[in-house]
Amino acid sequence: MTVTIFFADVHPRREVLVLLRHRRPMIDIVDESYVRAEPQAVRAELDVPGVLDGLWPGLQRQTVQDRGAKGVRWLCAGEVEGRLEIWLEASGGGTIVHHFVHGRSQGSPARWSKVHRRRWKQGLNQIKDRLEGRSR
Repeated sequence: MTVTIFFADVHPRREVLVLLRHRRPMIDIVDESYVRAEPQAVRAELDVPGVLDGLWPGLQRQTVQDRGAKGVRWLCAGEVEGRLEIWLEASGGGTIVHHFVHGRSQGSPARWSKVHRRRWKQGLNQIKDRLEGRSR
């Protein structure tokens, strides 16, 4: 869409064009979970082949910063274009798993966020149960 705006202090024959782009909706997810295990053990579970692909289907990841037992930062493309991060913080004999997703959505951000949060929590709870020796 092109909008023409005329300004009083601009020469009468000059016009300024303002181009408006349709912006895609934003996704902004922040999540924290406590796992009673060392950060290295949590990271090892997240590094099992296919785990992150299962937790984040529809997202292609490119590693920006691998921080070892402290987590990973990625750029993502696909259903969301933006950034992902898992930050592993040692705390109280275990690990706080911080999870961030920030970017622009291809579709409904509310629906995508709801589905993603549910999938993330279910997957992380399975990891938590394995590391803490629980069964559901």
